[in-house]
Amino acid sequence: MTSSAPKSHRMPMMHKFSYSCDSGAKVMVYLRERNARVVFGGKSYSMKQVEAASGTKYSDGKTVWWSKGEEGFLEDESKAGQAVRLAENCKFEKPPAAMAVVSGTVAYRERIAMPENAVLTMQLRDMSESNETDRAEVIAEQKFTFAGHQVPLPFELRYDAAKIDPGHTYALSARITIADQLMFMNTTAYRVITQGNPAKADILLQMVEGQTKGAKQQPASNPGSGP
Repeated sequence: MTSSAPKSHRMPMMHKFSYSCDSGAKVMVYLRERNARVVFGGKSYSMKQVEAASGTKYSDGKTVWWSKGEEGFLEDESKAGQAVRLAENCKFEKPPAAMAVVSGTVAYRERIAMPENAVLTMQLRDMSESNETDRAEVIAEQKFTFAGHQVPLPFELRYDAAKIDPGHTYALSARITIADQLMFMNTTAYRVITQGNPAKADILLQMVEGQTKGAKQQPASNPGSGP
């Protein structure tokens, strides 16, 4: 008779939680099922979950970690009737959002140098609800000052990966302004990230008609190059 496959003996996953408390104190709580390891002030406390009127309570018989929602406190109960708060008003620290990057370069054909105060504004937009870039939802935006540099100008636009829907279409928008006056913008949709599109784009901008104020001609022998 063939024996049945053995059951998995894999240890249950441990979850880590970080708290910021009064006076800059930090409490780290590691939970695995009904067990907790609480680290505070260079000491580690091994605790088990015990009954609580509200929230969740862990104790090693002397020290207690008690949490409710996103708040908690650490208390020394070794002396009857004389509980001492070791760490109080502890707030759960939410982990940072998963950030991703789309990168590339921005350039234009005109032999025009940008002044130091020229600003490149990069946006990542969700194009799923609109075919017009200007009306699409902005997912992320960053601004870069030229500060003496010239095109092609490299960029890295950071965005929250959790906001990206694989079924949606995303595109980059790029604009160059001088004192809030629009000089250059993209007229072609540069699709990125989803639907098989890359996370990198080399964007060619078009000059807005009649907008040459604040810019100066570059030498013909050095078109569009950096300093």
